Amino acid sequence: MVMNGRNTPLRMPYRFLLIAAAVVPVVLSTAVGSVLVNEAQALPDNVAEWAKLLLGAALLVFAAFALTVLGWLARVLLIRPENDDDLHFLESLSRLGRAFKTPRGAIATLAALALILPIAWLLPNDGLEPGTLYIMSAKDESGSANARDILVQQWNQAHPSNPVKFIGGSDTEPEKQHARMVRDAKEVHQADVYVLDVVYMPEFISNGYIRPIDDSIRSLKGQDADFLPNVLDTCKDQLGDGDALWALPWNTDAGLLYRKPGGHAPASWAEYFPGSANTAHLVDSESLMVTALEAIWAHDGDVVNNDGRLVLTPDDSAVDFDENARDALRDLADAYRGKTPEKSVDAETAALREFTGGKAGTMRNWPVMYDKLAKSPNNRTSVEVTRLPHPSVLGGQNLAISNWTDKPRAAQALIEFLTSPSSELILFEVGGFAPTRDYAYRYATRPYREELKEAVLEARPRPVTPYYTEFSAKFREGILYAIGNKGRYPDDFPRQLAEIAAGRSRDN
Repeated sequence: MVMNGRNTPLRMPYRFLLIAAAVVPVVLSTAVGSVLVNEAQALPDNVAEWAKLLLGAALLVFAAFALTVLGWLARVLLIRPENDDDLHFLESLSRLGRAFKTPRGAIATLAALALILPIAWLLPNDGLEPGTLYIMSAKDESGSANARDILVQQWNQAHPSNPVKFIGGSDTEPEKQHARMVRDAKEVHQADVYVLDVVYMPEFISNGYIRPIDDSIRSLKGQDADFLPNVLDTCKDQLGDGDALWALPWNTDAGLLYRKPGGHAPASWAEYFPGSANTAHLVDSESLMVTALEAIWAHDGDVVNNDGRLVLTPDDSAVDFDENARDALRDLADAYRGKTPEKSVDAETAALREFTGGKAGTMRNWPVMYDKLAKSPNNRTSVEVTRLPHPSVLGGQNLAISNWTDKPRAAQALIEFLTSPSSELILFEVGGFAPTRDYAYRYATRPYREELKEAVLEARPRPVTPYYTEFSAKFREGILYAIGNKGRYPDDFPRQLAEIAAGRSRDN
């Protein structure tokens, strides 16, 4: 029988209380230590980060040591002491219990609580750092009742300690939207999460603007296989090594062909493009990059491989525009003959007006235009939606965590929620966004869901480079020149593209 210091039995309830008292600091030390170590950067760059890392490591070491004692403690208290050391331990516990009944003991107890409570405060009930989560998007999403707003409302109701607010802007030009996000990443550090166009992922990864997804706290890691593979690839470091994720895909994008029902389905670029709605406007915007690449691929040219790598000449000094690519530029120039480039226009919206106005029998556009087409007062007939007769450019937006957020666990929990299977279904059904998960294609009711899924799986990436903004501007400049000169581009155009993509132009 277990005896106390006065040779009287130690009551069973007290034994369990003592064990519980020993378990609590072990659990707290393990939990707090794990949080602090996970939050700390791999190589801290300030005193606060170093202190967080060292404190977390110390707590984990203490927990590991304490675990070795718990088994012995349970045996002594619940079974029997086996030697004099065990008896001395029980006598010490008895004296400690009597001491806590004195004023000095009460003070010691309060001091212990004062140490434990701040540690417990660091751990919210859901394990997430409290505070508002700011998402920086291309435009202000907070005031519109759309599919994304529905998801944010669901999150806010379930996570009142982490309400979401969008940081939007009024800029419609991708270059200005991009510049605003880069400025925040470099100087302001207001955003916790960025809604990044897939083409900007290499830039934000290589410059350290975002942090990788922490696999150790992933709640939906087992569901990664549900993401469409080429879409998930846009969240990886495609210029580096490894399969680590630097974001999660929120929505993807691929071109679709809209046409009046009953007619002949175009089987090639030449059968639909010259008279389609997307040739109604010629503007120096990202839509021109998309148009030119799809024309090149439709003519069996490459310029950009399936993995987003540029096709270069044997000496790697220039982009290799093969004969098929040059044929595409000549045909593109013929299709735009007589049209004058415009300075500023939303090409996708302009194409919608041309199509609904009856000026074209087909329209190449993005999936979100389906709902706008259905709501258009000028559209009085049904529309058939099919894939393009050639690969589309792969678009989309990913959710990435700012490297400077002070709420990395909460930010990751948010983007996992926003990209979950049920969220992707809502984005598709309510908003018409092309989903990133197979689940949404299986259970959605939209009639073109299978066509869209195949279009996404066949879609090809634009050039993967940290200098995409400069590359796109130079590429469009050369394409506009070629359109105005019967498909001939400037002699130095291929070399300039290669230098920009590799970052060599910045060294000159």
